[in-house]
Amino acid sequence: MKVHLLVYSFVFLFLSSCDRTQVFEQNQQIEAHKWNYADAKTFTAEIKDTTQHYNIYINMRHSFQFEWRNVWVKIQTTLPDGKSTEKRVNLILSEPDGHWNGDCLGDNCDIQIPIQQNAIFPQVGKYTFKISQDMRVSPLNAVKSVGVRVEKMGSK
Repeated sequence: MKVHLLVYSFVFLFLSSCDRTQVFEQNQQIEAHKWNYADAKTFTAEIKDTTQHYNIYINMRHSFQFEWRNVWVKIQTTLPDGKSTEKRVNLILSEPDGHWNGDCLGDNCDIQIPIQQNAIFPQVGKYTFKISQDMRVSPLNAVKSVGVRVEKMGSK
């Protein structure tokens, strides 16, 4: 009886900790922690509900050796019908006093930056996000990974 109770408690705890707002999240490693202009990262999210509002985030992991307060990126979004848009976004990683934003532990700082809130996807299907660094230097040192998160509105 005690074993069953323990198993049911574990299953309940596991299921209750699931992130029900997440529609898509994926991160990709940056080779040798040196992000080159040509090393664009591509992410494909399937959107099934065009009536839902969404929040879109860029995830980034960098080390304490990162020498800038921010990262400029280009984000190209391709819709299911093949049309695409591109925008340049400034991702602020630290405060003017040098304090890193996000969660830092050891030599890793993880940050999730909103790039569009209350977004509507006009078509059902696969959306492709292509992210490339757009700083004045290449490679951009000490960037460990970059990613995209799409979640249902109202979760943060």
